[in-house]
Amino acid sequence: MSGVRLHTIASLLVALGALFSLDILADQQPAKKNPPALTQNTQLAEKLEAVRAANKVPALWGAIVLGDKVVAIAAVGVRKDGEATPVTLDDQVHIGSDTKAMTATIIALLVEQKKLRWDSTIVEVFPDLKGKIHEDYLDVTITQLLGHRGGLIANSSAWGPTPAKLTNRQYRRELLPKILKEAPESRPGSTFNYSNTGYVIAGAMAEEASGESWEDLMAKRLFQPLGMTSAGFGAPGTKGKVDQPWGHRLAKEKRFPLQFDNVAVMGPAGTVHVSVPDWAKFATLHLRGDQGKGQLLKPATFKHLHTPLAESTYACGWGTRKDGMISHDGSNTLWYSRIAIFPYANVAFLIAINQGGDEAQKACNEANKVIDDFYIANYANK
Repeated sequence: MSGVRLHTIASLLVALGALFSLDILADQQPAKKNPPALTQNTQLAEKLEAVRAANKVPALWGAIVLGDKVVAIAAVGVRKDGEATPVTLDDQVHIGSDTKAMTATIIALLVEQKKLRWDSTIVEVFPDLKGKIHEDYLDVTITQLLGHRGGLIANSSAWGPTPAKLTNRQYRRELLPKILKEAPESRPGSTFNYSNTGYVIAGAMAEEASGESWEDLMAKRLFQPLGMTSAGFGAPGTKGKVDQPWGHRLAKEKRFPLQFDNVAVMGPAGTVHVSVPDWAKFATLHLRGDQGKGQLLKPATFKHLHTPLAESTYACGWGTRKDGMISHDGSNTLWYSRIAIFPYANVAFLIAINQGGDEAQKACNEANKVIDDFYIANYANK
């Protein structure tokens, strides 16, 4: 990989915008024991601190994953603006729409179990919706939803906080007729329309097919098998405490620390928090999967997840590039994150920032270049 620059991905990453408030397989491998605790790479930390300070973001995390090992990781800055508590390598970061690749992975597991098909339609999974939703949505497939080609709006005005009398699963099911009542923004299957709404519907289809909530599917079939013990949903930490990093919003040049997330019903589109070392396990799953060496899923299933739909460069939860790179950015407006996987180089980069907005995206792009340069100088061709 000498001379090949991996950081030139900004134009290929999906323009996410903001998320608005608005039976495990028999041949599945057991989770590996946790490796020795990771230590801060002081050289990488120094370079990322320069990026953090220049862009005035509270904290920044960065990691390089080579195969199945985190070879360099650093965390710089503070958990909450105005307080001195430093961030740590094991802090939980909110990954926003990078959750989408996880939702697609769960659906792939259900496809391999024959509880769903890639061409399962909304009306097949929910036959009672016929006559209650716009007819153009009846034959929309789960693959189209995962590839943002279902014709759906980005975010629905119908959803809100989950009512006390309902579970998140029940609420997603209840919302379907409301979300799907109006005509689609574009003819389903015809064009790319980035849609959190589509992922909420895909998550509801997975719930209906499995009989389990999306949250339980994620915990039992993804987090536990991969040993992602830090993973959960919503804003990290305890309300009112600084036991985990806070998110931040910049308004009129003032930074506001906040602890909230998008409504829980949006989970399949982007409410996961996780430590960077545990997130690296998910990166390895897809890095190795693309190489035909992955856990949990068959090689052909990973190929489906990583292959873009029609003329789009978007696959199932991933932006793609012709050389095989897959990536995604995520934000809930208070955080910004990036996962970029380069199977041909056997490497992945992870970045997280506890602030949202354009400034955080700029910091992420600069951190991406720093990490790429650090990888080339220290690990390429070694």
